[in-house]
Amino acid sequence: LSVALFGLPCLLFLVLQRWVVPSMAAAGVPHLASFLVLGSPHLLFFFGALYAYRREGRLWRLDDLAARFRFRALDRRGVLWAIAAVIGNVGSYLAVYIFARPLVQWLHDAFPDPEVLGEILGDAESFAGFPLAGNAWLLAVFFFVYFFNVMGEELWWRGYIFPRQELTHGQRTWLVHGLLWTGFHLFAPYNAVMVLPGALWVSWIVQRERNTWIFVISHGTLNALAMIRIVAGILG
Repeated sequence: LSVALFGLPCLLFLVLQRWVVPSMAAAGVPHLASFLVLGSPHLLFFFGALYAYRREGRLWRLDDLAARFRFRALDRRGVLWAIAAVIGNVGSYLAVYIFARPLVQWLHDAFPDPEVLGEILGDAESFAGFPLAGNAWLLAVFFFVYFFNVMGEELWWRGYIFPRQELTHGQRTWLVHGLLWTGFHLFAPYNAVMVLPGALWVSWIVQRERNTWIFVISHGTLNALAMIRIVAGILG
């Protein structure tokens, strides 16, 4: 079941990237719409986690939601672990890219992203088919997808799935979860290689501290790196 819960979303993203979005581009659909389609599975994660929560017979109360999904307030210890998670996650991601560059490049060349994906993500001057300069609304579009990307995945996998995996895997859950989380990224194998060390590190911390906020902060920081380019482009 755990493999399916991570593998099926990976397959979904693979289908979207390799076939659905290129077909949309060939049909003349604007890149902005394709970007939103690419981000749509994260809405399923977000609302799917809430639906699964309710199916457990739980009440729509903030305290109950926070307890079930392990959103505990960060004390001083939690803040230090969150900082350690960010440093380890972002640092290991960049370290693999730098020090294992031949492997990353080989995987990228062997399993290249569709050309249209690069057109959608744009460069220093464009995003989703629009010039960045002066178009602040593009940041709102990106942030919408970014929010559900981070919170959808964290609610579903760390908040809902992780505690249930602990019932089966016990103290090894961080290892099982980290490997499956890496496997979810296999729709872009070169990215999965860079994700692996951080996935294991932060999964270990989250199991140790029983606090989903730590992964939210780490995940959100890593994914926010792309936002820097967009803000810089908007400001010119």
